[in-house]
Amino acid sequence: MSQAFDTQNDIFAKAVAFVNQTQQPIFLTGKAGTGKTTFLKFIRENSYKKMAITAPTGVAAMNAGGTTLHALFWLPFGVFIEDYPLQWEDKDQFIYNKHRLFSTIKLTKNRRAILQELELLVIDEVSMVRSDTLDAIDVILKSVRRDMRPFGGVQVLFIGDLYQLPPVVQDREWQVLRDYYTSPFFFDAKVFKQQTPVLIELQKIYRQQDSTFIDILNKIRNNETSNDDLEALNAHYKPDFVPPTGEQYITLTSHNRLADQINQEKLESLDSKLHRIKSIIKDEFQNGLFPAEDTLSLREGAQVMFIKNDVGEERRYFNGKIGTVKDIQIDKHKIIVSFPNGEEDVEVKRETWENIRYSYNKGDDKIEEEVLGTFSQFPLRLAWAITIHKSQGLTFDKAIIDAGTSFAAGQVYVALSRLTGLEGLVLRSRVPSYAIRTDFQVVNFMKQMAASSDLEPILQEAQRRYLGQILLQSFRWTNMCDELESLIAEQDGKKIEGKEEAVDFLKDLLSKLKAQEVVANKFVTQLYKMLGQVDIDYEKICERSNAAVSWFIPTFNKECLEPLEKHIDEWKVKKRTKKYISTLKSILLDFKRKHEQLKHSQTIADALNKSSDELTEELVQWNKPKDDLVKEVDEKEKDTKQVSLDMFMDGMEIEEIAAKRDMVIGTIYGHLINFIGSDIEASDLISEDELQNIVLVLQKHPEASATEIRTLMDMKVDYPQIRIAQKYLEIK
Repeated sequence: MSQAFDTQNDIFAKAVAFVNQTQQPIFLTGKAGTGKTTFLKFIRENSYKKMAITAPTGVAAMNAGGTTLHALFWLPFGVFIEDYPLQWEDKDQFIYNKHRLFSTIKLTKNRRAILQELELLVIDEVSMVRSDTLDAIDVILKSVRRDMRPFGGVQVLFIGDLYQLPPVVQDREWQVLRDYYTSPFFFDAKVFKQQTPVLIELQKIYRQQDSTFIDILNKIRNNETSNDDLEALNAHYKPDFVPPTGEQYITLTSHNRLADQINQEKLESLDSKLHRIKSIIKDEFQNGLFPAEDTLSLREGAQVMFIKNDVGEERRYFNGKIGTVKDIQIDKHKIIVSFPNGEEDVEVKRETWENIRYSYNKGDDKIEEEVLGTFSQFPLRLAWAITIHKSQGLTFDKAIIDAGTSFAAGQVYVALSRLTGLEGLVLRSRVPSYAIRTDFQVVNFMKQMAASSDLEPILQEAQRRYLGQILLQSFRWTNMCDELESLIAEQDGKKIEGKEEAVDFLKDLLSKLKAQEVVANKFVTQLYKMLGQVDIDYEKICERSNAAVSWFIPTFNKECLEPLEKHIDEWKVKKRTKKYISTLKSILLDFKRKHEQLKHSQTIADALNKSSDELTEELVQWNKPKDDLVKEVDEKEKDTKQVSLDMFMDGMEIEEIAAKRDMVIGTIYGHLINFIGSDIEASDLISEDELQNIVLVLQKHPEASATEIRTLMDMKVDYPQIRIAQKYLEIK
C-alpha cells in the first residue's frame, strides 16, 4: 500500500470511507485539478474489495490502469434498449434489446465468475459514458448475479467531471435513443434513477492558485459568466503572438489535423537528424489501446511533453510537463530532456503499458489482473500543439488556445482549466459569449444532486446497511447447492472408480445442504424484515444472529464440511478421479469460506450494536485481509499450476497448453516457473545459452527491474525468460 493522500483533505478521506466501508454507489466529482486521478490510484492500492477498474475508451482505461467497459462486459458496439421491438432488418442491426444482447455476448464460466464475485466496479471518465451503456451493464449484472438490485448488488464508483467532455453519440443512434432517454448522459440511465449515488465533490484545487482565474472557471462551469469575466479572458487575445525564444508554450486546438500540422511544421523546421522510434509490442495490444505514438518522430531541439508521471522516488516529471529534447541515444535506449528554468536534465527510458483482462482466482478469492500484452515506448509526444480533447487531465503553465468558432459545450472549460493561471494564457481567437456554455442538462442535474454539506450521518447509515448486507450474505446457501448440483450432473458418462457410491454420497450431501438452506432462508427473511424497519432494533438482530450461528456452525461442520473432507481423502487414491477431486476441493473451499463467514457474522452482529466510533473501527479492522484464511484456501491455485505442469510433462508445448487452457502464454510460464528445481529444470523452458546470458546480466545488475534487464539486453528477451533466470539464480 504505497499511494498516499493529503491528510488535511477531509472530503478525500470521507470518500475513501464510503468506498471501503459501505456498499453505497458514489459519484466522485470535482473541478479540474482537484485530485480525482489521485483518488483512483489510492483506492486501487488501498481497498481490499474485489474490484474492476474501467473507462469508456481504450486510452482512458490504459491511463486508469484498467480495461474498457466494452471489454469487461463484452458489450457489442451499438445502441441498447432493453425491450426494443426488433424487426431483425438491416436498418436495426446496430440496436440491441435484451434478447439480442445475451445472444451476442459469450459468458464463459470464468467471465461469469468475475461478474459474480465483483464487489466494486469503478467507472472513470464517466462524463463520456452513454446512458444506454450503463443500462446494458445493469441488465448483464442482474442476470449473471441473479440479484435484481441495481447493478446486481455491485457497488459502483463513478468518477468524472460532467463539465468536461460529453458522450459521443452518432445521429442515427440518437434517433433511436431520444424516444427512451432524456439525454445521452450517464445520469439519465434508468438504473441511475433506481438508486441515486451519493455525490462527493472534491473541493481542494491543486492545479490553480490564482483566485481570479478560479472564480472565472467556476462561473464557466455554472453558466454564470459576466461581461467582465469575458473581458478578463479576452484581454489575453493576441492573434499574432509568437512565443519568445526559450519560452515553452503549447497550442490547444479543436481538431487533430490542426495539432498534427503545427507539430510537423515545427519538427521539420529543425535541422537536426530525424529519428523514427518504433514502439515494441508484445502479444495482444490493439491499435485503439495505444497510449503513445506507435512511431515517435523526434529531433534534437524538439519541444516534447511527458505523457506519464514519473514513478520513481524523485518524481522528476509529470503527465503534461514540457521540455526540450537535448540528446537522442537510441543505442543506449535513452533520450535526454532539458528544461528552461534551470531544472536538472531528465534521462528518459522506455515505459511499458500493460493490456490487462480480469480473471477470478478462487484459491485466493481475488479478482486478478492478467497481462494480455505490453506496449513499450518513450513516454513523450511532440508538444508544440495538442487537441483540447487529448489535453484533458494535463496541466500546463503556458498555453495558446486556438479553437476558432468550433468550441463544443465544455471545450472552453477543458481548455482553460489546463492552465495553472491566467498569466500563462494566450488566446489566438476571441472567446465569444455563446462559446462559454455548459449543457443545461448537466447544470440542472448537478443542482439537483447538490453535494451534502454533512456526509457523516449518510456515511454512518451506509456503514450499518453494508454490515447488514454482509450479515445477510453469511446465511445464503445458494452457490454451494448450485456447485454440488452441477458436479452431480457432470458424473453422467464419467468413468471414475466407485462412481455409484460417490454419486450417492453427493446426493446425500446435497440433501443435507438443501435442508439447511430452508432454515437459512427463513432466518434471512426475518433478518431482512428487522433490517428494513424504521427504528432498527440492533440488539435483537445481534441476539438472533448469535443464536443462528450457534446452530448453523456445528450442524454445517458435522453434516457437510467434515464428511466432504473425509470423502476427498478416501477418493483421491482411486483411479481416474483427478478432475473429480479437483472439483471437490473447489467445493470444499466454498464450504470453508462459509464456515468463516458464519464465524465472522457474530462479529458483524456485535458491531451493528455498537456506537458510531466503535462501528467505524470495526469496519476498518474487518476490511483487512485474513491471513489465516488465505493460507487455508491456497489449494485451488496449486491445482491450476499442477494442471499446466502435467500437460507440459506429457510433452505438450507451452503455446499448445495456453491454447487448450484459454490462457495467455505468460500465465503458463508463470505456472511452470513454480516447479523449477523440483519437477523441471530452467533449461527445460529456455535454452542453456539463453539462460546463462540472462544470468550474467542479472548478476551484474542485481537491483535492476525486469524492464531494465530487457533494455540492457536490447529487448531480445521477454519477461518470462527473465523470471526463469531469476528463479534459477534463487535456487542456485
